[in-house]
Amino acid sequence: MHRLKFPRWLEPVVQRLPLRGRLAKGGMWLLSGFVLDRGSQFLMQLLLARLLAPSDFGLWAMVLVLTNFSRHFRDGAIASVLVQRGLEDKHLVNAVYSLGVNISVVLFLVQSLAGYPLSLFFNEPILWPLTALHAAVFLINAGTGSHDAVLLQQQRFKQIAMSDTAAGLARLLGASVCGLLGAGPWAFAAAEVSYACADALTRRRLSGYRFTYSFWPDPQAIREVRRFIAGILGISMAAQMNTSGDNMVIGRLLGAQALGYYNVAYQLAMVPVFAAAKTNRVHFSELSKLDPEARQTYVVGALEKYGLIVAPINALSFVIAPWLIPFLYGSEWNAAVAIFQTVLGFAYVRGIMQILGTSLTAAGKPDINARINWALVPVTIPAYLVGAWLGGIQGVAIAVAIVMGIGAAGWFWLAVCRTSGWPLRALARPILLPPAAAAAAVGATLLVTLPIAAEAAMVLVVYLAFAASLLAQLPGRRSKKLSVPRGTLVEPISSASKQ
Repeated sequence: MHRLKFPRWLEPVVQRLPLRGRLAKGGMWLLSGFVLDRGSQFLMQLLLARLLAPSDFGLWAMVLVLTNFSRHFRDGAIASVLVQRGLEDKHLVNAVYSLGVNISVVLFLVQSLAGYPLSLFFNEPILWPLTALHAAVFLINAGTGSHDAVLLQQQRFKQIAMSDTAAGLARLLGASVCGLLGAGPWAFAAAEVSYACADALTRRRLSGYRFTYSFWPDPQAIREVRRFIAGILGISMAAQMNTSGDNMVIGRLLGAQALGYYNVAYQLAMVPVFAAAKTNRVHFSELSKLDPEARQTYVVGALEKYGLIVAPINALSFVIAPWLIPFLYGSEWNAAVAIFQTVLGFAYVRGIMQILGTSLTAAGKPDINARINWALVPVTIPAYLVGAWLGGIQGVAIAVAIVMGIGAAGWFWLAVCRTSGWPLRALARPILLPPAAAAAAVGATLLVTLPIAAEAAMVLVVYLAFAASLLAQLPGRRSKKLSVPRGTLVEPISSASKQ
């Protein structure tokens, strides 16, 4: 079989991309499932953008302020301990499963009631029944997180991708039917319920694992993992406070229509990061098995690959956004263009934060990961309020880019390196070089006036040339003679895991 040839000047970039190996194959399965799932969601969004008003999107974004917060407590977060601890201890496995089911029932009741104060906060009475209907997701998915943890712990990525795809198609069908029937914002709720039904059914079937439920989970088993679970929940709460505060500020101060524009721009900017989050599940599965020294090597490689793939996508998105968003959503969504371009920086940084945070969680330090996230909370909410006061919706987007973009990147870099005992320079290259190349590519297009297609091509060429020239100055991968079996992932990821 002939190997694919690349120009010599591109070799420094190509050598660092995940192009082969077992984990690369698993990542590709998850990415393929994500593409199909996200593609169906994107089609749903395009359809509803034509059928619904921006204010309907804003109403659903208000619902998401609560539902995204409660979602972090569902059994999937709790069951992640099974990926880190394994499935050998049946008492522990069944205790975690039972605890997840019980919490899902409680979350259903809490969210159903919490919709009322949410409707008072935003002064939108329809939010209460919308939130109560969405709460049914917790009952439908009770225990599904444990089945997902089994698939992930056993690295059955193909089955996970199949389940994601089926759930995504069910969501598209549910939203399409309700949207065409003129259901307004209820189409979003119908989509989530449809997704939950397909997700629960397929994951239970594909995992094939038989859990034993107990109303009172084994207290001894829960005590063994209580610190880990508390850390996971702490991470989720802090991350949600940091990333949902902007929605609360915009919805409360600027109204549903402004929040509709912001939410669409935000979700679109986060697409590459959501894709990276899928491969981050591969990282968690593998990092849990590595020693500290190998973990650092793995994280450096994961950051390199994330940056070299996502940075040019964000640069290209920045350039074509003024044409793409009105083309896809309609001219009434022009206000979302500048917001989208502004939050792209934060979106990129969030992917870095996820990889660094996952390394701590896999090392059994989710509590430290939670503290790092909580340290940002006192800064984010005041920054969003100041942004709304000074610049409206665009001011909030700028505050997000500065605080949760530049500020959070530096804080996570410093905090994770100090906690893990890694030198700061170890992560400097994968954190700084890809965005530097992307900024140079975007800056080059601002100096000239070209057709949109020419600008897009220019971004890719300048990025690849700039990234290759920077990486060429660094020690190459070929110079390292690693005794790694053929068929593993591109160095350094699988070399670390094999060592």
